[in-house]
Amino acid sequence: MRELAILAFSILSLAPACAIDTRSDDDAGDDPIDPSLPPGVQPTARGVYQVRSVYDVTAAAVLPQPAYEVVETLHDFSTEPAHTLIDLADQAGVPAVSELRAALPDYLESKLEGWIDAQIATVKINGVPVTQVAGEIAGLAETTLTQFAVDSTLEVQGARATHRLTRLDFNPAGIDVTLSLADLPADIVAADTTAACARGTLTLGDQRFGLPYGRYVWQAAEAAVTAQYGASIRELLGSAVSCPAVASAIASKCVLGVCVGHSAQLTAICEAGLDEVVSIARNKMEAQRFDVIHLAAGTAKLGGLAADGTAARLDGGVWTAEIDASQGLRPVPATFTAAR
Repeated sequence: MRELAILAFSILSLAPACAIDTRSDDDAGDDPIDPSLPPGVQPTARGVYQVRSVYDVTAAAVLPQPAYEVVETLHDFSTEPAHTLIDLADQAGVPAVSELRAALPDYLESKLEGWIDAQIATVKINGVPVTQVAGEIAGLAETTLTQFAVDSTLEVQGARATHRLTRLDFNPAGIDVTLSLADLPADIVAADTTAACARGTLTLGDQRFGLPYGRYVWQAAEAAVTAQYGASIRELLGSAVSCPAVASAIASKCVLGVCVGHSAQLTAICEAGLDEVVSIARNKMEAQRFDVIHLAAGTAKLGGLAADGTAARLDGGVWTAEIDASQGLRPVPATFTAAR
């Protein structure tokens, strides 16, 4: 029976698996080959594994600009709403800004931002000031930009392996959103590499991927806001602030018998300012991309061994990783686990 078992294991070992180090115990070190396996059977990886890799770009200067600056307009609106709306509308070339400035005497114009700030300060979303909500959205987008996981498939066939990225998962950033990468070309989300097994460890070779990461980050932020509030970021801010209501309130402000008026211009400035607050943040976010995700090597322990030595799991995986976000390759901490 023992001979039949050994023969069976030998036949199974002909199936594609990672290239195995065949050195003796004396050559490879003092640790014996797994004693739970029959003689001549060594731990190996074979077939398709579902991989989860976690990256943290906060520990290195990877992004071309700090995450805070990417959503700076949302931060600005959260602290100086009136100045932000008027300034961004002016930068966008909205005629209502110059029209209002030309029409108002200096003593009225000097009070305009304070009045608008006070009016917006009364606006709440689920009991929370709208400016505070804007700050929280900015913080959420920042975190999402720097902490993420990637789901992928790893198919091991002999001394070769194919690694394909399949989904982005933003749970490491505290956001319950996953997004498929199926719409991306295979040549940027799939890589062929080497695979070798020795002393219970799988070693993977060089791999390179590309990812329009910022586009997915913005989608995740929008999805998280929609899930919480039932509206997109722009819709949420617009419905809460209610530019016509703000304009009407400010138009009625008077000093020495002279009133602001110009409700139409105030509404146009408010709406255009909110458009810019969100669109600038979105454009800056979507401009963030990982031109190269370079995995120079990966190692993981082979776990959950079957009788033929095949690993059901890859445990404690570590990538030697770098990311090029348009400013050269920078090292990034990255770990992974996998299971069949």
